[in-house]
Order: sequence, then C-alpha cells, then structure tokens
Amino acid sequence: MKKKLLFVIDSLICGGAEKSLVSLLPLLNQEKYEIHLWMLHRGMVFESLLSKNVLVEAEPSYNIWEYFFFRLSHIVYSLLFRINQLLGIKEHTAETLWKCVGKAYKVPKETFDVAIAYQQGVPTYIVSTKINARKKIAWINADIFAAGYDISYNAAFYDQYDALVPVSQNLESVLREKYPQYSEKYHCVYDILNPDLIRRQSQMPVDNLIFNHQHPLIVTTGRLAIAKNHRLAVEAAKILQDRGVEFVWLFVGDGEERPNIESLIKIFNLQKYVILLGERTNPYPYMAQCDVYVQPSSFEGYGLTIAEAKILGKPVVSTNFDVVHDQIKHEHNGLIAEMTPESVADNILRLINDTDLKNRIIANVNKEKNTTYMTEVEKVEKLFDAN
Repeated sequence: MKKKLLFVIDSLICGGAEKSLVSLLPLLNQEKYEIHLWMLHRGMVFESLLSKNVLVEAEPSYNIWEYFFFRLSHIVYSLLFRINQLLGIKEHTAETLWKCVGKAYKVPKETFDVAIAYQQGVPTYIVSTKINARKKIAWINADIFAAGYDISYNAAFYDQYDALVPVSQNLESVLREKYPQYSEKYHCVYDILNPDLIRRQSQMPVDNLIFNHQHPLIVTTGRLAIAKNHRLAVEAAKILQDRGVEFVWLFVGDGEERPNIESLIKIFNLQKYVILLGERTNPYPYMAQCDVYVQPSSFEGYGLTIAEAKILGKPVVSTNFDVVHDQIKHEHNGLIAEMTPESVADNILRLINDTDLKNRIIANVNKEKNTTYMTEVEKVEKLFDAN
C-alpha cells in the first residue's frame, strides 16, 4: 500500500517555497507515495509546473449557509485588519485571518498517512487543527519571528506537529532559541533545486532587446514584497546613478509592493536604469545574462534565488540577513553588504570595477555543487517513513 501524503500550501505563486515544492514533488518515489496537493488559492503561475504524479485536491464545496459564513468571516477579517492598523496593533496578517476565518474553512475530508504544511501561517494552522492525518509535518520557510509571527500564539499550533522542518541551519538555530521545547522535532531540509534543469531553462529565448546594451546588467528576482526589500535596491540604484555609473537593473517578479516601487523609481528618475519585468515563470535566462545578482532581502528562510544564481555561476551581492551565511562567505563566493543602500551600492561597484575579485568569486562559485535534489529528497522520505 502506498502512503497517502497531503501537501498544503497557500498557492503556487512565483515564490521560493512554491518553487521548492514543485521541485520536490516529482522527485518523490511514486512507488511508495500517493501524492495529494491542496492549494487554498488556485490559478497561480507555478501550477503549470506541477508534475503528473500530483493529485490536486478539488476546492471544497460550500452550501449557501457555509458560503455566507465564509464571506462574513472575511468581512470581519477586513474590519479587524484595518482596526489593528489604526490602533498600531502589530499582528501578522495570517494570525488575524485565522482568528476570523479559521472556523469557516472547509478542508479535504479524507484521512492521510502524512499531512505536510509547506508554509507557515494559514497552511500550518489548517493542518494542525483541521486535517485528519496519522503524522503531521510543518515546513518553516522563513524567519517567522522577523516576519512578525507571535511566539506564544504559533506555539499552540506547532505543539500538534510530529516534525518541524526549517530550511536552513541558521533558521533552525533561530527556532531552537525561541522554541527550545521542540528540540526533538527539528529536521533541517534545504530547499530543493535541480541544477541541470535550471541550466537548461536559462538557455530559453527571451527578449534580446534587454541584453543589447553596453552597460553592466544587474538582476534581482523575487516577489515585490516588503520582506524582499526592493525599496533598498532602488535607493542603491539612485546612489549608483548619482556616482555616474551606467547600468541596467532588472527586477523579475511581481507583488503588492509594485505601486510603491514604481513610484520610487519615478521620484528618483530611474526609469532607464531600473526595469520592472513583472512575473516570469522562468527567470533563469535573465539571471544567466547578468553581471551581478543582488539579493536585497530584509530576511529569508534560506535564500533560494542566491542558490540559483550560484548554480548559474553568477557573483552575488546580498544583504546581511542571518541565513545568508549558510550560502555565502564574504569575498570568497559572494559579497555580503550591510542592510543600507550605500553598502549595497558599494559592493555592486566592487564587482563592476574589480575584475580580479569578480573572477575569483565566479571561479569559487563554479567549484560548488548543489546536490539538494538527491540529499534533501532522501531526508524528506526518511521523515515520511519514520514511525
């Protein structure tokens, strides 16, 4: 008998956790596992990348009263969200949403051998309280404390899990400090990447007009979200412009911060320097063409796009968030900037102007091998199979 697995995720938008999941699912042993996936929100870009071995759970049907309750719960959430903002109450939106809407969610009624919440927040709350499963595992893809999650509130949900999976050693250290009571539950599993697939995708054709220029090309990929700190990148671009540097900086991704980023680009008169490409299912051709890859995040769980840039042999400038040290040793295989526009601009200029430094970093990056598609899948299957 195959083990019946259920993965729960908010959606398959273009993000790190989502990319990691669609990379993991086709690598799982189809002879051992029947793989189910339930997404709270459908129709996002990475759904097209799902492998054929994945059974996508249908959206639960609501009768008229259940639907009324569901919509009313969302109205209450919207009101409470605005009240919290007015009063300056700092509560993560996922916590507010769950308090208002949690009871109204309908979920798959089957019983599973293993249920996996592949994100913190609502997927974790749903698997903890509503899914029938013999074993429950929670992935933690981000520094939940830096993201604003409440320690005691979320502990009540993590209590219900058999295993907790941070996606980097540094993130595990953060969790152990805040949640020492779960010391036996932690199992670090790095986000999974397939280097051969990434290299093949990087060779796909794109609009060559972007690359027909004589100036250094800088690329940043990721959702336009507050945590990704694109504002800092735009401010760094302004410093480069003020210093007379000619460059093109591509932002690959989309999100709720786009209007704010567009406004800042206009204020700084950076329209010919910073280009918002929007969401791309395949960002790798842009990454493959860049001279410098920049990760300006305020915090990350791992920093998947850094690993992708390194697979493509690119020199990386990253801000100094905690888990970056899992991947980058300063001046060896990348540069780590302080979390200021000035420091980011300075380190970009180092790579543009110092050819020896850039070539040394690229040579060291090319010596590295990403084997997560083998090592981490083995860890995951051991977790699923353990009694």
